[in-house]
Amino acid sequence: MLTHFILGFITSYLGFTPPSMLNLTVGKIFIDENKKAARRFIFGAAIVVFFQFLSSIVVISLIHKNPDILFWIKNIAILVFIYLSFFYLNKEFSSKKKIQQVCSQENCFSYGIKLSFINMFAIPFFALMYSFLANKGLILDAYSYLLVFAFGTSLGVIAVLSSYILLIKKMENRVSKVMVFFNPLMSAITGFLAVLTIIKLYF
Repeated sequence: MLTHFILGFITSYLGFTPPSMLNLTVGKIFIDENKKAARRFIFGAAIVVFFQFLSSIVVISLIHKNPDILFWIKNIAILVFIYLSFFYLNKEFSSKKKIQQVCSQENCFSYGIKLSFINMFAIPFFALMYSFLANKGLILDAYSYLLVFAFGTSLGVIAVLSSYILLIKKMENRVSKVMVFFNPLMSAITGFLAVLTIIKLYF
């Protein structure tokens, strides 16, 4: 049990360490609001990650039965990335007229759930890691063990996003200057991911 928890923790910590929508957003919330609001966002995101890992196991089973499902999953990912790219671009133009916050103190928890839910890389990432660890004989497919692993992934996300808060707290002045470009940066990242997925899928 403990091994599964540790592996789940390490898997999500390493997987969510590179800059992404969640990492950048939690930094933006910390600067705009406060640590409490950022924590609410983190816990919202972590709850979704728990179910994303369990969903990845279902996806693996479905892909084995019908490989064409992967093609449609990638197409859905493209649509989501395109939507997010235009969403953040529109938010940037709107913010020229009116200062907009990522979320308020009250709804940062639900925003964490929403943004984590549309994080299209989480399920394929967990599916890949689960397959790798299972093939190495490091994890068991018993339901209780998978729940422990999933719990470890949630705590790993809490740990890595909290690490970003600590890092930003030490470099708040520098990060604040970068966060001025938060919306166009997010638009560029999601747009790039959409184009990259299209190229890999159709070319």
